Amino acid sequence: MGVAVVAAMALAPTIIRADDVAVARGAYLVNAVAICGRCHTAPGPGNKPFAGGRMIETAAYKVQGPNLTPDPETGIGSWSDEQIGRAITHGLRPDGHQMSTAMPYPFYAVMTDADRNAVVAYLRTLAPASNATAAPVYAVPPTAAARVPGVAAAIPPGSRAEQGWYLATLARCLSCHSSPDAHGEPDLTVGTGRGGQSFEGPWGVVVAPDITPRGLSGWSDDDIRRALVEGIAPGGRKLAAPMQAKAYAQLTSDDVSSIVAWLRTLPGD
Repeated sequence: MGVAVVAAMALAPTIIRADDVAVARGAYLVNAVAICGRCHTAPGPGNKPFAGGRMIETAAYKVQGPNLTPDPETGIGSWSDEQIGRAITHGLRPDGHQMSTAMPYPFYAVMTDADRNAVVAYLRTLAPASNATAAPVYAVPPTAAARVPGVAAAIPPGSRAEQGWYLATLARCLSCHSSPDAHGEPDLTVGTGRGGQSFEGPWGVVVAPDITPRGLSGWSDDDIRRALVEGIAPGGRKLAAPMQAKAYAQLTSDDVSSIVAWLRTLPGD
């Protein structure tokens, strides 16, 4: 190969395909923001990522996180892109049956078309894994749930805080950090961000804290960033496992700053 040809190859621009960009964005949303593997991977060492298996049980339902890999028999390999997208943002199975809110589609309903398509593109790249999961059991058949409340009027459109709201909605921050209503569901009206829900696991019992400006009074922006991406509270206290700092450590610096800006807008005394 001649010197001129080698030089031309070295100077040739790197071609980045749109498909690659979409897959990368989908990987970011699935792993760093929505953390889909938390429900769609069985707990314990050696389990196949996204092959399903985690059991989620409430008074209303008992469901097992399904297999999200492209396996055609036990996963979503036979689903169309449109069917996967409807499951994400509307909680509808390919046969039209409604999913329970164990699939947090009321939060994912805010997802842009581009981001939904990116998530689908990424899921298509997962290694197929054969793993059948149990059929859901419902105390009462689920009906469509309303999407989460929209952007607060106080957040300027196109602002960093609005981007933070979008990311925090996909991350379902208010699902854990809002006080529970009479049915044990997060109260996204008067209880928004005020904490109080209990989570029990290997870590013991943890009560989600208030993340409104009242609860974060005295926290600097850097304190909040450290809690998000390192799981360390002011004073050096390590946050318990329900706080997904390991995943949030993958967030870009700009996205972390956007979430911090959004937290400052939450209603609080």
